[in-house]
Amino acid sequence: MNIIDFAKAAGVSTATISRAFHEPDKVRPQTRDRILDLAAKLRYYPDPSGRALVTGRHDALGVVWPLEVEGTDAPFAQRILAALTQVLVRLDLDLLICPVDRRVPATMAHARRTLMRSRCDAWVLLYPRRDDEELLTSLGSSRKPVVCLMGSVPARPDWRCVELNQQGWMEDALRRLSQTGTRHPMFIGQRPREQDHAERAQAFQRLAPQQFSNWSCRPIWPATPETIAPLLAADSSPDAVIAVDDSVALATLSACRTLGISVPHQIQIIGMDDTPEARAASPSIATFRQPLAAMATAAVELAMGKLDMTAPFEAEFILGSSLRHRRES
Repeated sequence: MNIIDFAKAAGVSTATISRAFHEPDKVRPQTRDRILDLAAKLRYYPDPSGRALVTGRHDALGVVWPLEVEGTDAPFAQRILAALTQVLVRLDLDLLICPVDRRVPATMAHARRTLMRSRCDAWVLLYPRRDDEELLTSLGSSRKPVVCLMGSVPARPDWRCVELNQQGWMEDALRRLSQTGTRHPMFIGQRPREQDHAERAQAFQRLAPQQFSNWSCRPIWPATPETIAPLLAADSSPDAVIAVDDSVALATLSACRTLGISVPHQIQIIGMDDTPEARAASPSIATFRQPLAAMATAAVELAMGKLDMTAPFEAEFILGSSLRHRRES
């Protein structure tokens, strides 16, 4: 059944049918409810292709999801997608996921084809890499608006970005450590080529000398209990660790258990991302929470042209028992 046939069955114009589905506030409630009830009975829904020809929009958002960043589990990316989904449901938009693994050429070729042929209005790129020429070129060739989520691409000033203020939470973490008597903080971890991780390490190296005469940065990867333990057991061992994320904070906690180092009495630990595992640890990990719901909303609104720009978002500190509450003598 096409819209003309359905309009005849409903006894209204095709314009009223279109408004009932896509602009319901412009139709009287009684008329709208009658149209929608009849549509459900007849199993009618407007052809999205026809609407796209008229409006030039598909009411769909594409998300480029780099699978290799977090591995197959991708717990943080799943939290981002869950936050995005809430916004998409509220705005009645469809979601298209374009998975890509930069280590696998076949997925890159598939992504190129998907970016060119997919019927969406804009793309959200998770975890952008500034040197990712192949993927960035393919996105640019799609001729769709692009929003970078969890990073930015300076080479593409026409693309919008939604990112965290890395300096803000690092300043807060260092200040809290200073107030609890820390003398030697160490930053641990940095996933290769991940922009967020690099910015955190750079912020630490820039800010730590302002409050501490003795500090160190170890951007090792993989950051496991086995690779972290030698750093904690060295002669110049730290009395506090700022981990690049909660997974590294948990690995640091495990290394401390192996070495018999008491947390937080001998060493304090601060993570990033507020994961359930960090909250369930014993002692629980002090961490920072990214405002994912607000960031996802901004990304969608930027992509769909409802927002022009946004400032970097601020992380919220979550106190855990891996951080002392006050200065100790």
